[in-house]
Amino acid sequence: MPRETVTTPKRTRRARPAQPRSPRAVYVLSDSTGNLARHMLGAFLTQFPPRAVVLRVEPFVRTLPRLKEILERARHADAAVCHAMVSQELKKFIELTCRKAGLPCRDLTGGIVEFLSEATGLPARPDVAALHRLDQAYKRRISALEFTLEHDDALGIATLHEADIVLAGVSRTSKTPTSIYLAQQGYRVANVALAMEVGPPEPLLAMPPRKVVGLIINPAQLTMIRARRQAAWGMGATNYGDARHVAREVAWARRLFSDRGWSIIDVTDQAIEETAARVLTATGHHAQYTTDVPSELR
Repeated sequence: MPRETVTTPKRTRRARPAQPRSPRAVYVLSDSTGNLARHMLGAFLTQFPPRAVVLRVEPFVRTLPRLKEILERARHADAAVCHAMVSQELKKFIELTCRKAGLPCRDLTGGIVEFLSEATGLPARPDVAALHRLDQAYKRRISALEFTLEHDDALGIATLHEADIVLAGVSRTSKTPTSIYLAQQGYRVANVALAMEVGPPEPLLAMPPRKVVGLIINPAQLTMIRARRQAAWGMGATNYGDARHVAREVAWARRLFSDRGWSIIDVTDQAIEETAARVLTATGHHAQYTTDVPSELR
């Protein structure tokens, strides 16, 4: 009789859970405020998982000793390096130092500056101060911001006609933050809060329809926003946060905007930046610059 062989199943080793990767440090060097580089990388990093990268912004890097000190710290941290420098000398030093240290390095502005120089046939000026001159564009932005603060929530209604843009909407539809954001770009923006129980002010109704934008929001979301505000302020029970009343109020506002021929923008789950861009499109204020620079990059 042949002996029966018994085979025992091999024990499989459990795979160890992958260790979470530490976020890569990226040093961001600028000889100005660093806002341009911060905005660029902030936009690019939306395409990656949260906390994939730790940005360390180093602004006003204008001397070689300070640059050497920062790059030495980057080398010890095994960091990547991005830079938006005007000085060709500092650009070359960064590239050479990173190459020797084996650090990934990227010039955020060099390529586009060279492209624009070739396209225009004009040489670029290595002028660090050019971005922050107190010129007419700067003064226009400051004046616009002052105007907007003086015309917040129906203030300064007598001079509403001086506004470039007027935002209208019921309470808590992001009118104020959108107004301020647009003012920082040089637009004189006023905003007017509306209530179903009170007729719109005459100066608002007298505005050219192309200058007025009505902001609306999903009633359920607005109810939650107002409920949080009521709780924070210790308010008693009112129609302000009542779901049925809020729904009627939003429907009333939409009808008003439609009847007046005003543009309507739904701000539900929408960032201020996106709302502002839609407002500019709706009112015909297309963002166009010559040697002027958008204020958010200053």
